Amino acid sequence: MRNFDYSILASMSWDSEIIGLVAEIHEYKGRQELYLKQKPAELDRLIEVAKVQSTEASNEIEGIRTTNTRLLQLVKDKTTPRNRDEEEIN
Repeated sequence: MRNFDYSILASMSWDSEIIGLVAEIHEYKGRQELYLKQKPAELDRLIEVAKVQSTEASNEIEGIRTTNTRLLQLVKDKTTPRNRDEEEIN
């Protein structure tokens, strides 16, 4: 395993562009934490939408097709597969 000596970083001079980018990253990280605390339900909904869209796209590549309603039911495990194609979904 490598050991890193970060003390050399304190003596380096940093370009203002790099300092600005680091500050921007820090700001966005704070916003992300704020969103996680304030709107967890919306983030959960977005995660569900992303899962369904990802599953749909993946299955489309493999030639597996079903209706959007049926796909949503299968992804959320609210129903059992009717055929071999539906068994492949997930």
